[in-house]
Amino acid sequence: MQLTIEIDVGPDAEAAELDEAARQLRRELLDLDVDDVTRPVETAPAGARGVDVAALGSLLVTAGQSAIGAIAAVLGSWLSRQSQRSVKLQIGEDTIELTDASVEQQQLLLDAFLARHGETET
Repeated sequence: MQLTIEIDVGPDAEAAELDEAARQLRRELLDLDVDDVTRPVETAPAGARGVDVAALGSLLVTAGQSAIGAIAAVLGSWLSRQSQRSVKLQIGEDTIELTDASVEQQQLLLDAFLARHGETET
């Protein structure tokens, strides 16, 4: 299964902040039993123009069904660390975007979304 994750760290965040957040989340996801976590766009070169800043916050996760619950837990934890963070998760044509929800609401929504694609154990 392939999941697309797009993160945002707030409206006033700079590209470097988004880049670091994506790197940190990638490291956390790689600690799970996933096949791979790639970034379609790596760090923008210094002074580069025309770089899609939002793409710096994109991750492609390849994992089996058994990793779904752990992925939900990591995303829920990542979201809870800062109030302005948001995440958009896509599996196939199914998409969910989480912003401005309580930690409990975010986890419930993530669990329900991911349960449609496999078993969760958060």
